[in-house]
Amino acid sequence: MKRVVVTGGCGYIGSHVARAFKLAGNHVTIIDRVHREHTLKDIDAHFIDDFASDGALSVLIHAEPDVIVHCAGTSLVGPSIDNPSEYWDNNVVKLIKLMDVVKDLPKRPLMLFSSSASVYGEPDTLPIPEKHRIDPISPYGNTKATCERIFKDYYTAYAIPSVCFRFFNAAGAEPHTYNLGQEPGATHIVARALEASINKQPFKLYGKTYNTTDGTCVRDYIHVWDLAQAHVLAAKMKFATGYAGSQRVNLGTGNGVSNYEIVNYVRSRYGLTDVETVAPRMGDPAVLVAECNQARHLLNWEPKFSDINTIIDSAYRWYTRV
Repeated sequence: MKRVVVTGGCGYIGSHVARAFKLAGNHVTIIDRVHREHTLKDIDAHFIDDFASDGALSVLIHAEPDVIVHCAGTSLVGPSIDNPSEYWDNNVVKLIKLMDVVKDLPKRPLMLFSSSASVYGEPDTLPIPEKHRIDPISPYGNTKATCERIFKDYYTAYAIPSVCFRFFNAAGAEPHTYNLGQEPGATHIVARALEASINKQPFKLYGKTYNTTDGTCVRDYIHVWDLAQAHVLAAKMKFATGYAGSQRVNLGTGNGVSNYEIVNYVRSRYGLTDVETVAPRMGDPAVLVAECNQARHLLNWEPKFSDINTIIDSAYRWYTRV
């Protein structure tokens, strides 16, 4: 049993990661400024506050963690353009405060960080390898790229090992009991399309003039449970091999799915009454697809639930509890 602290553990990704660690036999503490009771099922301890508050940092110190999973942060591209101050404060300034506590812990925990494919910006090559240049096109992406540099510098100076997971598009819901998933009002297309279908509301498709086969954005979708399992495998790798370093790892599938394909699947399987094409969103590259060799070779990881139909169907089961 290892002691694991998950910041942002009541959120969508954090709650799945926390449960995956718990089911793997670990002691799990969640720190989050929101409280969602269903996300705390079978979790050993929780503290409801901002992860960088004095109280939360005291909880972290007393937890004596072997692993800290840092999922807390602000994570929407569009709002980051309108209000970059919030993103730099919550994602970067507060991370430094957290890391300045971590560097003084008696033992160096493994840091697992929720980064993003947004660090790549408009890709030069597809699929995108981890060695691709870093050139974000949004303040959100800029903050994630800066956080990655912080983890690298803190490893060099203080020997804090880390893995920065560059998430592509996480979607779906816990695929066994379907009792953990995305909160209503989410912004990614799988959630929006399903909510429009279930609530019989119009659906807005952002942009249809991208340089892709059907004119809509193409993304690499990874089931959130596959993403969570990669974190568990990273911790196992650390304690089996004595891993020390600062690594960047893509989490995706290597396969692209267009927005239009998702809309068509939801429309044909669950019904979608009205689809309106509107202007594209700022900060959205046309295509983002991952090269995932690093995750496979470093962690012996393979996605099991990440075909798009399974992703959409599991999310529907969560939303409707049927």
